[in-house]
Amino acid sequence: MAERDPAAVRSMFDRIATRYDLINTVLSGGADARWRRQAAAATELRPGGSVLDVACGSGKLTAELARLAVPPRGRVVGLDFSAGMLARARLDHPALQFVEGDALDLPFEDAEFDAATMAFGLRNLADPERGLAEMRRVARRLVVLEFVKPPPGPFGAAYRIYLRTLLPTVGGWLSGSPAAYRYLSDTVDSYRTPEELRAMAAAAGWREVNFVGLMQGTVGLLAGDA
Repeated sequence: MAERDPAAVRSMFDRIATRYDLINTVLSGGADARWRRQAAAATELRPGGSVLDVACGSGKLTAELARLAVPPRGRVVGLDFSAGMLARARLDHPALQFVEGDALDLPFEDAEFDAATMAFGLRNLADPERGLAEMRRVARRLVVLEFVKPPPGPFGAAYRIYLRTLLPTVGGWLSGSPAAYRYLSDTVDSYRTPEELRAMAAAAGWREVNFVGLMQGTVGLLAGDA
């Protein structure tokens, strides 16, 4: 699979959509739910607010955001380019709105939302900086949850081994698609450092960019304003 080739990435997520949430929970030791809550809180949404969840996948973060925006008074939209993921999201969260679309060319007006989020989708974009710029275009508050380059030291070394060995083995077994989790493992060297993520967000026009490291610095919460 060509790294970040849109058609290949879409096909990969279509294949693993039905078991994606289970695998994430297993591989993160259940920490993924806490990360989503932290990302939702970072949007600073209030009841009646509007939010776009870009690369929403199966809609887990979208649903977390809905608890803050409180539909129907608020507006919560999940967007993804994988039909398989969207089918799962609509099945699990029938009260929420999900649309198929491209993170690099969002089908929304300028400043249409109070906030925009993305969880673990940035590394899969063909042009990550453009994706961040599109988020800034359509929303005023911006939050990205993403894996970061393993930090130096014993923990980072152990984490790199986990990404190279355990993740593709367990993910491939649970999903029935070993190639998908080999792809996620093989892209570890393309993960960015906190400094690189902050610089990318600033280059995309984000203001007041803040980064918080989670899970011993292996996951990052990037937030800023348009």
